Amino acid sequence: MKDVLRYKWFQLSSRERLSPFPNIHSMEAITSLMKKVVGVAYKVILLIFEGNAFWAFFDEDDYEKVGKFVFEKVKKDPRLFRKLVKKQKKLGGKFLKWLKKIHKKDPSRLSNKQIVGLYSRYLKKYRWIYANYFPILACEKPLIEYLRTILYSRLDDNQLVEKYLNILIFEPRAMVVSQEKLSALKIAAKIKKNFDWAKLFKLKSEIVERKIKDKLKLFKLIKNHEKKFFWLTRDYEDPILTFSDIISRLKNHLKGNPTQKLNNYKKEFKNLVKKRKTIIKNLKLTKDEQSLFRAMRDGMYLKELRKSIVSQSLYYFDRVLEEICQRTGLNLRQVRFFVNQDEVNQALNKRGNWNKILNERLRLSGYFISKGETSVIVGKKAQKVFINLTRIKKDIKELKGFAAAPGKTQGIVKVVLHPKECKKVKKGDVIVAPQVSPTYSLCIHLASALVCDGGTGITSHPATLAREAKIPCVTGTKIATRVLKDGDRVEVDGFRGVVKLLK
Repeated sequence: MKDVLRYKWFQLSSRERLSPFPNIHSMEAITSLMKKVVGVAYKVILLIFEGNAFWAFFDEDDYEKVGKFVFEKVKKDPRLFRKLVKKQKKLGGKFLKWLKKIHKKDPSRLSNKQIVGLYSRYLKKYRWIYANYFPILACEKPLIEYLRTILYSRLDDNQLVEKYLNILIFEPRAMVVSQEKLSALKIAAKIKKNFDWAKLFKLKSEIVERKIKDKLKLFKLIKNHEKKFFWLTRDYEDPILTFSDIISRLKNHLKGNPTQKLNNYKKEFKNLVKKRKTIIKNLKLTKDEQSLFRAMRDGMYLKELRKSIVSQSLYYFDRVLEEICQRTGLNLRQVRFFVNQDEVNQALNKRGNWNKILNERLRLSGYFISKGETSVIVGKKAQKVFINLTRIKKDIKELKGFAAAPGKTQGIVKVVLHPKECKKVKKGDVIVAPQVSPTYSLCIHLASALVCDGGTGITSHPATLAREAKIPCVTGTKIATRVLKDGDRVEVDGFRGVVKLLK
Protein backbone atom coordinates (compact mmCIF):
# COMPACT_ATOMS: atom_id res chain seq x y z
CA MET A 1 0.00 0.00 0.00
CA LYS A 2 2.75 2.44 0.94
CA ASP A 3 4.51 1.67 -2.32
CA VAL A 4 1.41 2.61 -4.32
CA LEU A 5 0.66 5.88 -2.52
CA ARG A 6 4.24 7.13 -2.36
CA TYR A 7 4.09 8.31 -5.99
CA LYS A 8 3.00 11.80 -7.04
CA TRP A 9 -0.12 10.56 -8.81
CA PHE A 10 -2.17 12.86 -11.00
CA GLN A 11 -5.31 11.90 -12.91
CA LEU A 12 -4.64 11.90 -16.63
CA SER A 13 -7.98 10.54 -17.76
CA SER A 14 -11.30 9.04 -16.74
CA ARG A 15 -13.87 7.16 -18.79
CA GLU A 16 -17.09 5.15 -18.60
CA ARG A 17 -17.85 1.78 -20.24
CA LEU A 18 -14.33 0.41 -19.95
CA SER A 19 -12.69 -2.64 -18.40
CA PRO A 20 -9.16 -3.88 -17.67
CA PHE A 21 -9.17 -5.78 -20.97
CA PRO A 22 -7.53 -4.35 -23.01
CA ASN A 23 -6.62 -1.18 -21.09
CA ILE A 24 -4.15 -2.66 -18.61
CA HIS A 25 -2.33 -4.20 -21.59
CA SER A 26 -2.12 -0.74 -23.18
CA MET A 27 -0.35 0.46 -20.04
CA GLU A 28 1.87 -2.60 -19.93
CA ALA A 29 3.00 -1.69 -23.44
CA ILE A 30 3.96 1.87 -22.56
CA THR A 31 5.87 0.79 -19.44
CA SER A 32 7.98 -1.64 -21.46
CA LEU A 33 7.70 -1.90 -25.27
CA MET A 34 7.52 1.84 -25.88
CA LYS A 35 11.21 2.06 -24.95
CA LYS A 36 12.02 -0.01 -28.04
CA VAL A 37 9.95 2.39 -30.16
CA VAL A 38 11.23 5.80 -28.97
CA GLY A 39 13.90 5.04 -26.38
CA VAL A 40 11.83 5.75 -23.27
CA ALA A 41 8.98 4.18 -21.29
CA TYR A 42 6.96 5.11 -18.22
CA LYS A 43 8.04 3.67 -14.88
CA VAL A 44 4.65 3.33 -13.20
CA ILE A 45 0.94 3.73 -13.99
CA LEU A 46 -2.13 3.14 -11.85
CA LEU A 47 -5.58 2.30 -13.19
CA ILE A 48 -8.69 2.12 -11.02
CA PHE A 49 -12.00 0.54 -12.05
CA GLU A 50 -15.31 0.88 -10.22
CA GLY A 51 -17.74 -1.19 -12.26
CA ASN A 52 -17.27 0.13 -15.78
CA ALA A 53 -15.94 3.53 -14.66
CA PHE A 54 -12.21 4.02 -15.12
CA TRP A 55 -9.50 6.40 -13.85
CA ALA A 56 -5.91 6.54 -15.11
CA PHE A 57 -3.15 7.98 -12.93
CA PHE A 58 0.45 8.77 -13.85
CA ASP A 59 3.33 9.90 -11.65
CA GLU A 60 3.87 13.64 -12.30
CA ASP A 61 7.67 13.54 -12.54
CA ASP A 62 7.64 10.38 -14.67
CA TYR A 63 5.00 11.81 -17.02
CA GLU A 64 6.89 15.07 -17.50
CA LYS A 65 10.20 13.28 -18.06
CA VAL A 66 8.81 10.96 -20.74
CA GLY A 67 6.95 13.81 -22.44
CA LYS A 68 10.06 15.99 -22.66
CA PHE A 69 12.16 13.07 -23.93
CA VAL A 70 9.75 12.30 -26.80
CA PHE A 71 9.31 15.99 -27.56
CA GLU A 72 13.06 16.48 -27.96
CA LYS A 73 13.12 13.45 -30.21
CA VAL A 74 10.38 14.97 -32.39
CA LYS A 75 12.24 18.29 -32.57
CA LYS A 76 15.30 16.44 -33.87
CA ASP A 77 13.23 14.28 -36.22
CA PRO A 78 9.84 15.87 -37.13
CA ARG A 79 9.15 12.87 -39.39
CA LEU A 80 8.98 10.54 -36.38
CA PHE A 81 5.18 10.25 -36.31
CA ARG A 82 5.06 9.85 -40.09
CA LYS A 83 7.42 6.89 -39.71
CA LEU A 84 5.26 5.47 -36.92
CA VAL A 85 2.16 5.83 -39.12
CA LYS A 86 3.85 3.74 -41.79
CA LYS A 87 4.93 1.17 -39.21
CA GLN A 88 1.49 1.11 -37.59
CA LYS A 89 -0.23 0.47 -40.92
CA LYS A 90 2.02 -2.53 -41.50
CA LEU A 91 1.56 -3.91 -37.97
CA GLY A 92 -2.16 -3.19 -37.96
CA GLY A 93 -2.70 -4.78 -41.36
CA LYS A 94 -1.10 -8.04 -40.23
CA PHE A 95 -2.92 -7.95 -36.88
CA LEU A 96 -6.35 -7.48 -38.44
CA LYS A 97 -5.70 -10.05 -41.17
CA TRP A 98 -4.95 -12.63 -38.46
CA LEU A 99 -8.02 -11.62 -36.44
CA LYS A 100 -10.37 -11.85 -39.42
CA LYS A 101 -9.29 -15.47 -39.88
CA ILE A 102 -9.88 -16.16 -36.18
CA HIS A 103 -13.29 -14.47 -36.37
CA LYS A 104 -14.41 -16.75 -39.21
CA LYS A 105 -13.52 -19.93 -37.32
CA ASP A 106 -15.78 -21.76 -34.87
CA PRO A 107 -14.00 -21.32 -31.49
CA SER A 108 -16.04 -24.14 -29.93
CA ARG A 109 -13.89 -26.59 -31.91
CA LEU A 110 -10.70 -25.36 -30.23
CA SER A 111 -9.11 -26.86 -27.13
CA ASN A 112 -8.63 -24.84 -23.93
CA LYS A 113 -4.93 -24.66 -24.71
CA GLN A 114 -5.66 -23.20 -28.15
CA ILE A 115 -8.04 -20.62 -26.66
CA VAL A 116 -5.38 -19.52 -24.17
CA GLY A 117 -2.88 -19.40 -27.05
CA LEU A 118 -5.15 -17.05 -29.03
CA TYR A 119 -5.64 -14.85 -25.98
CA SER A 120 -1.89 -14.66 -25.40
CA ARG A 121 -1.14 -13.93 -29.07
CA TYR A 122 -3.80 -11.20 -29.20
CA LEU A 123 -2.23 -9.41 -26.22
CA LYS A 124 1.25 -9.65 -27.71
CA LYS A 125 0.16 -8.08 -31.01
CA TYR A 126 -2.13 -5.54 -29.34
CA ARG A 127 0.64 -4.24 -27.06
CA TRP A 128 2.82 -3.37 -30.07
CA ILE A 129 -0.04 -1.35 -31.62
CA TYR A 130 -0.25 0.68 -28.43
CA ALA A 131 3.50 1.05 -27.99
CA ASN A 132 3.78 2.60 -31.46
CA TYR A 133 0.84 4.95 -30.87
CA PHE A 134 1.47 6.38 -27.41
CA PRO A 135 4.49 8.60 -28.23
CA ILE A 136 2.11 11.21 -29.68
CA LEU A 137 0.09 11.20 -26.47
CA ALA A 138 3.27 11.36 -24.42
CA CYS A 139 4.58 14.53 -26.07
CA GLU A 140 1.28 16.18 -26.98
CA LYS A 141 1.43 18.73 -24.14
CA PRO A 142 5.02 19.99 -24.66
CA LEU A 143 4.65 19.90 -28.45
CA ILE A 144 1.42 21.92 -28.43
CA GLU A 145 2.91 24.43 -25.99
CA TYR A 146 5.94 24.81 -28.26
CA LEU A 147 3.69 25.40 -31.27
CA ARG A 148 1.81 28.03 -29.28
CA THR A 149 5.15 29.67 -28.44
CA ILE A 150 5.94 29.88 -32.16
CA LEU A 151 2.62 31.63 -32.80
CA TYR A 152 3.00 33.98 -29.82
CA SER A 153 6.34 35.10 -31.27
CA ARG A 154 4.31 36.60 -34.15
CA LEU A 155 0.97 37.37 -32.46
CA ASP A 156 -0.18 38.91 -29.17
CA ASP A 157 -3.85 37.90 -29.37
CA ASN A 158 -4.68 34.74 -27.39
CA GLN A 159 -7.85 33.97 -29.32
CA LEU A 160 -6.12 34.46 -32.67
CA VAL A 161 -3.30 32.16 -31.56
CA GLU A 162 -5.79 29.40 -30.71
CA LYS A 163 -7.68 29.94 -33.97
CA TYR A 164 -4.50 29.77 -36.06
CA LEU A 165 -3.21 26.79 -34.08
CA ASN A 166 -6.34 24.77 -34.87
CA ILE A 167 -6.09 25.61 -38.56
CA LEU A 168 -2.38 24.75 -38.71
CA ILE A 169 -2.91 21.34 -37.12
CA PHE A 170 -6.11 20.60 -39.09
CA GLU A 171 -5.79 17.02 -40.36
CA PRO A 172 -8.64 15.57 -42.47
CA ARG A 173 -7.29 12.01 -42.10
CA ALA A 174 -7.89 12.25 -38.33
CA MET A 175 -11.49 13.43 -38.70
CA VAL A 176 -13.07 9.99 -38.97
CA VAL A 177 -16.63 11.15 -38.31
CA SER A 178 -16.37 13.62 -41.18
CA GLN A 179 -14.77 10.97 -43.40
CA GLU A 180 -17.72 8.65 -42.76
CA LYS A 181 -20.19 11.47 -43.42
CA LEU A 182 -18.46 12.38 -46.68
CA SER A 183 -18.60 8.76 -47.82
CA ALA A 184 -22.27 8.45 -46.84
CA LEU A 185 -23.14 11.72 -48.62
CA LYS A 186 -21.56 10.39 -51.81
CA ILE A 187 -23.87 7.37 -51.60
CA ALA A 188 -26.87 9.59 -50.77
CA ALA A 189 -26.12 11.79 -53.80
CA LYS A 190 -26.13 8.70 -56.05
CA ILE A 191 -29.40 7.53 -54.49
CA LYS A 192 -31.00 10.95 -55.09
CA LYS A 193 -30.12 10.77 -58.80
CA ASN A 194 -31.59 7.27 -59.20
CA PHE A 195 -35.40 7.35 -59.19
CA ASP A 196 -35.86 3.70 -58.16
CA TRP A 197 -33.32 3.98 -55.36
CA ALA A 198 -34.73 7.28 -54.08
CA LYS A 199 -38.28 5.89 -54.10
CA LEU A 200 -37.12 2.93 -52.04
CA PHE A 201 -35.67 5.18 -49.32
CA LYS A 202 -39.04 6.86 -48.80
CA LEU A 203 -40.24 3.63 -47.18
CA LYS A 204 -39.70 2.72 -43.53
CA SER A 205 -36.10 1.78 -42.67
CA GLU A 206 -36.91 -1.88 -41.97
CA ILE A 207 -38.64 -2.21 -45.36
CA VAL A 208 -35.73 -0.47 -47.14
CA GLU A 209 -33.31 -2.89 -45.52
CA ARG A 210 -35.36 -5.89 -46.64
CA LYS A 211 -35.88 -4.75 -50.24
CA ILE A 212 -32.47 -3.22 -50.89
CA LYS A 213 -30.90 -6.61 -51.61
CA ASP A 214 -32.78 -6.60 -54.92
CA LYS A 215 -30.79 -3.50 -55.92
CA LEU A 216 -27.42 -5.24 -56.17
CA LYS A 217 -25.33 -2.18 -57.10
CA LEU A 218 -26.81 -0.10 -54.26
CA PHE A 219 -26.53 -3.01 -51.84
CA LYS A 220 -22.81 -3.32 -52.61
CA LEU A 221 -22.28 0.43 -52.13
CA ILE A 222 -23.79 0.30 -48.66
CA LYS A 223 -22.07 -2.96 -47.69
CA ASN A 224 -18.71 -1.48 -48.71
CA HIS A 225 -19.46 1.56 -46.56
CA GLU A 226 -20.33 -0.72 -43.65
CA LYS A 227 -17.12 -2.70 -44.14
CA LYS A 228 -15.05 0.51 -44.12
CA PHE A 229 -16.69 2.23 -41.14
CA PHE A 230 -18.39 -0.45 -38.97
CA TRP A 231 -15.80 0.09 -36.25
CA LEU A 232 -16.45 3.84 -35.96
CA THR A 233 -18.86 3.62 -33.01
CA ARG A 234 -17.27 0.58 -31.36
CA ASP A 235 -14.78 2.36 -29.06
CA TYR A 236 -14.00 -0.30 -26.41
CA GLU A 237 -17.36 -1.79 -25.44
CA ASP A 238 -19.89 0.18 -27.51
CA PRO A 239 -21.76 -1.56 -30.37
CA ILE A 240 -20.56 -1.38 -33.96
CA LEU A 241 -22.17 0.63 -36.76
CA THR A 242 -24.59 -1.81 -38.42
CA PHE A 243 -26.18 -2.02 -41.86
CA SER A 244 -29.45 -0.84 -40.28
CA ASP A 245 -27.70 2.16 -38.73
CA ILE A 246 -26.30 3.13 -42.13
CA ILE A 247 -29.76 2.91 -43.73
CA SER A 248 -31.08 5.30 -41.07
CA ARG A 249 -28.17 7.68 -41.60
CA LEU A 250 -28.71 7.66 -45.37
CA LYS A 251 -32.38 8.49 -44.89
CA ASN A 252 -31.31 11.57 -42.88
CA HIS A 253 -28.72 12.56 -45.47
CA LEU A 254 -31.38 12.34 -48.19
CA LYS A 255 -33.39 15.09 -46.51
CA GLY A 256 -32.60 18.19 -48.53
CA ASN A 257 -29.85 18.13 -51.14
CA PRO A 258 -27.04 15.61 -50.37
CA THR A 259 -25.03 16.77 -53.39
CA GLN A 260 -25.00 20.33 -52.07
CA LYS A 261 -24.10 19.08 -48.57
CA LEU A 262 -21.24 17.07 -50.07
CA ASN A 263 -19.95 20.02 -52.07
CA ASN A 264 -20.12 22.26 -48.99
CA TYR A 265 -18.07 19.74 -47.00
CA LYS A 266 -15.43 19.46 -49.72
CA LYS A 267 -15.30 23.24 -50.09
CA GLU A 268 -14.88 23.67 -46.35
CA PHE A 269 -11.94 21.25 -46.26
CA LYS A 270 -10.29 22.98 -49.22
CA ASN A 271 -10.77 26.39 -47.60
CA LEU A 272 -9.10 25.22 -44.40
CA VAL A 273 -6.09 24.00 -46.37
CA LYS A 274 -5.96 27.38 -48.17
CA LYS A 275 -6.19 29.22 -44.84
CA ARG A 276 -3.32 27.12 -43.52
CA LYS A 277 -1.13 28.12 -46.47
CA THR A 278 -2.09 31.77 -46.02
CA ILE A 279 -1.22 31.72 -42.31
CA ILE A 280 2.13 30.07 -43.01
CA LYS A 281 2.90 32.76 -45.58
CA ASN A 282 1.69 35.74 -43.52
CA LEU A 283 3.47 34.63 -40.34
CA LYS A 284 6.59 33.71 -42.32
CA LEU A 285 6.92 30.34 -40.59
CA THR A 286 10.30 28.76 -41.25
CA LYS A 287 10.63 25.29 -42.77
CA ASP A 288 11.66 23.91 -39.36
CA GLU A 289 8.59 25.45 -37.73
CA GLN A 290 6.33 24.16 -40.49
CA SER A 291 7.76 20.66 -40.02
CA LEU A 292 6.70 20.66 -36.36
CA PHE A 293 3.13 21.65 -37.22
CA ARG A 294 3.19 18.84 -39.77
CA ALA A 295 4.49 16.51 -37.03
CA MET A 296 1.42 17.38 -34.95
CA ARG A 297 -0.87 16.60 -37.88
CA ASP A 298 0.90 13.27 -38.43
CA GLY A 299 0.51 12.54 -34.72
CA MET A 300 -3.22 13.21 -34.82
CA TYR A 301 -3.57 10.82 -37.74
CA LEU A 302 -1.47 8.23 -35.87
CA LYS A 303 -3.91 8.44 -32.98
CA GLU A 304 -6.99 7.86 -35.14
CA LEU A 305 -5.22 5.06 -37.00
CA ARG A 306 -4.67 3.35 -33.65
CA LYS A 307 -8.37 3.71 -32.82
CA SER A 308 -9.35 2.11 -36.12
CA ILE A 309 -7.07 -0.87 -35.54
CA VAL A 310 -8.00 -1.36 -31.88
CA SER A 311 -11.75 -0.99 -32.41
CA GLN A 312 -11.75 -3.54 -35.22
CA SER A 313 -9.53 -5.90 -33.25
CA LEU A 314 -11.85 -5.86 -30.23
CA TYR A 315 -14.85 -6.62 -32.43
CA TYR A 316 -13.15 -9.57 -34.11
CA PHE A 317 -11.76 -10.92 -30.83
CA ASP A 318 -15.14 -10.87 -29.08
CA ARG A 319 -15.81 -14.38 -30.41
CA VAL A 320 -12.89 -15.73 -28.39
CA LEU A 321 -14.00 -13.88 -25.24
CA GLU A 322 -17.56 -15.16 -25.72
CA GLU A 323 -16.22 -18.72 -26.02
CA ILE A 324 -14.37 -18.24 -22.73
CA CYS A 325 -17.71 -17.17 -21.24
CA GLN A 326 -19.38 -20.32 -22.54
CA ARG A 327 -16.72 -22.61 -21.07
CA THR A 328 -16.35 -20.91 -17.69
CA GLY A 329 -19.94 -19.88 -16.95
CA LEU A 330 -18.74 -16.29 -16.52
CA ASN A 331 -20.30 -13.27 -18.24
CA LEU A 332 -18.51 -10.95 -20.65
CA ARG A 333 -18.09 -8.19 -18.05
CA GLN A 334 -16.31 -10.64 -15.74
CA VAL A 335 -14.10 -12.08 -18.49
CA ARG A 336 -12.88 -8.59 -19.32
CA PHE A 337 -11.48 -8.39 -15.79
CA PHE A 338 -8.94 -11.17 -16.30
CA VAL A 339 -5.42 -9.75 -16.01
CA ASN A 340 -3.50 -12.22 -18.19
CA GLN A 341 -3.57 -15.52 -20.04
CA ASP A 342 -2.57 -17.46 -16.90
CA GLU A 343 -5.81 -16.43 -15.21
CA VAL A 344 -7.79 -17.39 -18.32
CA ASN A 345 -6.05 -20.77 -18.30
CA GLN A 346 -6.93 -21.33 -14.63
CA ALA A 347 -10.57 -20.43 -15.19
CA LEU A 348 -10.89 -22.67 -18.26
CA ASN A 349 -9.45 -25.56 -16.29
CA LYS A 350 -11.73 -24.92 -13.28
CA ARG A 351 -8.93 -23.88 -10.92
CA GLY A 352 -9.99 -21.17 -8.47
CA ASN A 353 -13.28 -19.41 -7.65
CA TRP A 354 -13.11 -16.92 -10.52
CA ASN A 355 -16.73 -15.84 -10.16
CA LYS A 356 -15.90 -14.48 -6.69
CA ILE A 357 -12.50 -13.06 -7.69
CA LEU A 358 -13.82 -11.21 -10.73
CA ASN A 359 -16.91 -9.87 -8.96
CA GLU A 360 -14.62 -8.33 -6.33
CA ARG A 361 -12.61 -6.68 -9.11
CA LEU A 362 -15.82 -5.44 -10.72
CA ARG A 363 -16.87 -3.70 -7.51
CA LEU A 364 -13.58 -1.81 -7.15
CA SER A 365 -10.05 -2.70 -8.16
CA GLY A 366 -6.72 -1.04 -8.81
CA TYR A 367 -4.01 -2.10 -11.28
CA PHE A 368 -0.46 -1.02 -10.52
CA ILE A 369 1.61 -1.39 -13.68
CA SER A 370 5.40 -1.28 -13.89
CA LYS A 371 7.87 -2.69 -16.44
CA GLY A 372 5.08 -4.39 -18.36
CA GLU A 373 3.73 -6.26 -15.33
CA THR A 374 0.42 -5.74 -13.50
CA SER A 375 -0.37 -6.13 -9.79
CA VAL A 376 -4.03 -6.13 -8.68
CA ILE A 377 -5.33 -4.24 -5.64
CA VAL A 378 -8.78 -5.08 -4.24
CA GLY A 379 -10.87 -4.77 -1.09
CA LYS A 380 -10.01 -2.23 1.63
CA LYS A 381 -6.65 -1.44 0.03
CA ALA A 382 -8.32 -0.49 -3.24
CA GLN A 383 -10.93 1.57 -1.37
CA LYS A 384 -8.24 3.53 0.47
CA VAL A 385 -6.32 4.28 -2.74
CA PHE A 386 -9.52 5.23 -4.55
CA ILE A 387 -10.70 7.66 -1.86
CA ASN A 388 -7.23 9.16 -1.53
CA LEU A 389 -6.91 9.86 -5.27
CA THR A 390 -10.45 10.86 -6.27
CA ARG A 391 -11.37 13.17 -3.37
CA ILE A 392 -12.72 16.55 -4.56
CA LYS A 393 -13.12 19.94 -2.88
CA LYS A 394 -16.56 21.36 -2.09
CA ASP A 395 -18.09 24.50 -3.63
CA ILE A 396 -16.02 24.47 -6.81
CA LYS A 397 -17.05 27.34 -9.10
CA GLU A 398 -14.38 26.99 -11.78
CA LEU A 399 -12.86 23.99 -13.52
CA LYS A 400 -9.58 24.00 -15.40
CA GLY A 401 -8.51 21.61 -18.13
CA PHE A 402 -7.00 21.53 -21.61
CA ALA A 403 -7.98 24.11 -24.24
CA ALA A 404 -8.97 21.46 -26.78
CA ALA A 405 -11.06 23.41 -29.32
CA PRO A 406 -11.33 27.21 -29.61
CA GLY A 407 -14.36 29.33 -28.84
CA LYS A 408 -16.23 30.79 -25.88
CA THR A 409 -19.90 30.33 -25.09
CA GLN A 410 -22.51 29.93 -22.36
CA GLY A 411 -25.15 27.25 -22.08
CA ILE A 412 -27.18 24.87 -19.95
CA VAL A 413 -25.41 21.72 -18.76
CA LYS A 414 -26.54 18.25 -19.78
CA VAL A 415 -24.49 15.53 -18.09
CA VAL A 416 -24.21 12.61 -20.51
CA LEU A 417 -22.72 9.48 -18.93
CA HIS A 418 -23.74 7.09 -21.72
CA PRO A 419 -24.54 7.44 -25.45
CA LYS A 420 -28.14 6.44 -24.67
CA GLU A 421 -28.49 9.72 -22.74
CA CYS A 422 -27.66 11.78 -25.86
CA LYS A 423 -31.37 12.14 -26.57
CA LYS A 424 -31.73 14.60 -23.67
CA VAL A 425 -29.34 17.06 -25.36
CA LYS A 426 -31.11 20.00 -26.99
CA LYS A 427 -29.70 22.58 -29.38
CA GLY A 428 -27.37 24.96 -27.53
CA ASP A 429 -26.80 22.73 -24.49
CA VAL A 430 -23.33 22.19 -23.04
CA ILE A 431 -22.49 18.47 -22.99
CA VAL A 432 -20.60 17.39 -19.86
CA ALA A 433 -19.31 13.83 -20.13
CA PRO A 434 -16.61 11.56 -18.71
CA GLN A 435 -15.27 11.14 -22.27
CA VAL A 436 -16.86 10.91 -25.71
CA SER A 437 -16.40 8.83 -28.85
CA PRO A 438 -17.91 9.03 -32.36
CA THR A 439 -21.04 7.40 -30.88
CA TYR A 440 -21.86 10.84 -29.46
CA SER A 441 -21.34 12.70 -32.74
CA LEU A 442 -25.03 13.45 -33.48
CA CYS A 443 -25.71 15.09 -30.12
CA ILE A 444 -22.35 16.91 -30.17
CA HIS A 445 -23.48 18.66 -33.36
CA LEU A 446 -26.50 19.99 -31.40
CA ALA A 447 -24.39 21.25 -28.50
CA SER A 448 -22.86 24.70 -28.05
CA ALA A 449 -19.83 23.31 -26.18
CA LEU A 450 -18.27 20.11 -24.91
CA VAL A 451 -16.65 19.51 -21.49
CA CYS A 452 -15.03 16.21 -20.49
CA ASP A 453 -13.48 14.70 -17.36
CA GLY A 454 -10.98 12.85 -19.55
CA GLY A 455 -9.21 13.62 -22.78
CA THR A 456 -5.55 14.51 -22.80
CA GLY A 457 -5.73 17.56 -25.02
CA ILE A 458 -5.89 18.62 -28.63
CA THR A 459 -5.44 15.10 -30.09
CA SER A 460 -8.15 13.48 -27.94
CA HIS A 461 -11.46 12.24 -29.36
CA PRO A 462 -13.48 15.03 -27.66
CA ALA A 463 -11.16 17.65 -29.18
CA THR A 464 -11.44 16.17 -32.67
CA LEU A 465 -15.22 15.79 -32.47
CA ALA A 466 -15.65 19.32 -31.11
CA ARG A 467 -13.54 20.82 -33.89
CA GLU A 468 -15.60 18.93 -36.46
CA ALA A 469 -18.76 20.36 -34.86
CA LYS A 470 -17.13 23.84 -34.62
CA ILE A 471 -17.81 24.20 -30.89
CA PRO A 472 -15.45 25.04 -27.99
CA CYS A 473 -14.14 22.16 -25.95
CA VAL A 474 -12.38 21.75 -22.61
CA THR A 475 -10.97 18.31 -21.79
CA GLY A 476 -9.11 16.88 -18.80
CA THR A 477 -11.24 18.64 -16.15
CA LYS A 478 -11.14 15.37 -14.16
CA ILE A 479 -14.26 16.12 -12.10
CA ALA A 480 -16.77 17.98 -14.31
CA THR A 481 -19.36 15.16 -14.18
CA ARG A 482 -19.16 15.11 -10.38
CA VAL A 483 -19.31 18.89 -9.89
CA LEU A 484 -21.80 19.98 -12.56
CA LYS A 485 -25.41 18.81 -12.89
CA ASP A 486 -28.24 19.07 -15.40
CA GLY A 487 -29.63 22.59 -15.50
CA ASP A 488 -26.49 24.40 -14.35
CA ARG A 489 -25.50 27.37 -16.50
CA VAL A 490 -21.82 27.51 -17.40
CA GLU A 491 -19.37 29.48 -19.47
CA VAL A 492 -16.98 27.35 -21.51
CA ASP A 493 -13.76 29.01 -22.62
CA GLY A 494 -12.08 26.80 -25.20
CA PHE A 495 -9.30 29.37 -25.65
CA ARG A 496 -8.03 29.05 -22.06
CA GLY A 497 -9.39 25.64 -21.03
CA VAL A 498 -11.67 27.04 -18.31
CA VAL A 499 -15.28 26.21 -17.34
CA LYS A 500 -17.08 28.64 -14.99
CA LEU A 501 -20.26 27.80 -13.09
CA LEU A 502 -22.57 30.80 -13.50
CA LYS A 503 -25.48 29.59 -11.40
